Amino acid sequence: MGVRLKDWERWLQKAKEDLRWSRASLKEGIYYGVCFAAQQAAEKALKAYLLSCGQSPRRIHDLVGLLEDCIEKDKTFEGLLDQAAVLSGYYAETRYPDIGEFMGYSKAQAEEASKFAEVIINFVDNYTH
Repeated sequence: MGVRLKDWERWLQKAKEDLRWSRASLKEGIYYGVCFAAQQAAEKALKAYLLSCGQSPRRIHDLVGLLEDCIEKDKTFEGLLDQAAVLSGYYAETRYPDIGEFMGYSKAQAEEASKFAEVIINFVDNYTH
């Protein structure tokens, strides 16, 4: 029987998988998919951090709101506000055709989104280990 992961570890592992999903979408040129997967990766990473602190994360997709919860635990999370704000905007508009244009995302936006998710995941990874 393998080692059972803690809840926060499973969330962080899933965040890293979503980052891989983001990168795979980038290779395929599915830029809206990159942005969505990057938002999901960052969301799961922030929730992982909160779980690692013994706090149940709110069931929201607003990365700035989740980041504010993280900042209450550790002020150094303030350095992620810009990245969280950009990624937070990708949740709804990349999922629903009546909110955002699926084909309206550039390669540069997608690369930025993937990089921002990586920054957030690495930050959380450093604080949970």
